[in-house]
Amino acid sequence: MLDVLALMAPFFGLVLLGWITARRGLLPVDGIGGLMTFVLYFALTALLLRLSAQGRVQAGASATLLLVYALASVLVMALGLGWARRAGLSRRDGALAALVTAFPNTGFLGLPLLTSLLGADAAGPVAATLLIDVLVSCSLAMAWAHSHPHPAAAGQPAERDDLPADDPGPLVALKRSLLGALRNPLLQAMALGLALASLGWTLPKPVDEVLRLLGQAATPAALVTLGAIVARSQMGVRSGRQWASQAAQPSPRHGAASRGAAWVSSLWWLVALKLLAHPALVWLTAQGAAWLGHPLPHLSVLALTLAAALPSAANVSMLAEREGADTDLVARVILWTTAAAVGSLLLWSSLLQVHAAL
Repeated sequence: MLDVLALMAPFFGLVLLGWITARRGLLPVDGIGGLMTFVLYFALTALLLRLSAQGRVQAGASATLLLVYALASVLVMALGLGWARRAGLSRRDGALAALVTAFPNTGFLGLPLLTSLLGADAAGPVAATLLIDVLVSCSLAMAWAHSHPHPAAAGQPAERDDLPADDPGPLVALKRSLLGALRNPLLQAMALGLALASLGWTLPKPVDEVLRLLGQAATPAALVTLGAIVARSQMGVRSGRQWASQAAQPSPRHGAASRGAAWVSSLWWLVALKLLAHPALVWLTAQGAAWLGHPLPHLSVLALTLAAALPSAANVSMLAEREGADTDLVARVILWTTAAAVGSLLLWSSLLQVHAAL
């Protein structure tokens, strides 16, 4: 375990550096968006394009792997929706709460950390999880967020929600989410790399060298940016006090806020879903696939399980803001899962007998 901790320490040290930099004001809040643009559209995109063109991504991906990860993620989201319903959240807030429990920070943290821990061959399985997170989990969450509540049963109170009269509905929301996912620069880079590899083409050396240099910047830039995003979310939570103000003065949009305030005292449930239940379900689903005669390679099982044990993706907070959902709740989950991720990754590495020399 000490070897795994020694390997992870620099990664989380860079996250801490980004957090301190943003909290101290050395990195202006307005500048975090520029860092994210560089990481998403240049550094991580170059890294994934190069890995895909070299055949690393398709080597680790398979239909069984995608199905295993998708099934586990959907189960975690169902548990998250169950919690949201008990907490009295609206469908929109509940959908984002469920999504933040099933969407790990694969791009900013997972790829650099897990490829260092498990080796370069882990890039394929880890990158393949992005397909499920963006195309399946996110799309289902948006469809649920824009679905309409069921009519109340006889003798039961009507289900309340905050959907406007002109809401597009679940099917339109699902279509928009899928179209938006296709514009994701990371998925586009993977698709381009896969096309080049399938055609047997190689990148010209000058182009490959540019991508290599950008890819080398991906790890430090992504981790520092992640820390800054977490700090920005925390500062937003502290300045907004959204739920406290809603509890005192409930607004029409959050008519269920007084019922939903219970999440403050049970936030640990969402954190546990992300860091404990999600990887456990991935591992159990992989064992079930093996029992049915479709075993995954040992490295793929390790990569999927540890990817699920990553903290929640920071971009879910931006999605919550865009959808008009409760950004306070989502930001807190991102903050606490990021803070507790060192312990969860050490725990799962110990249970799976992962060593840094692997």
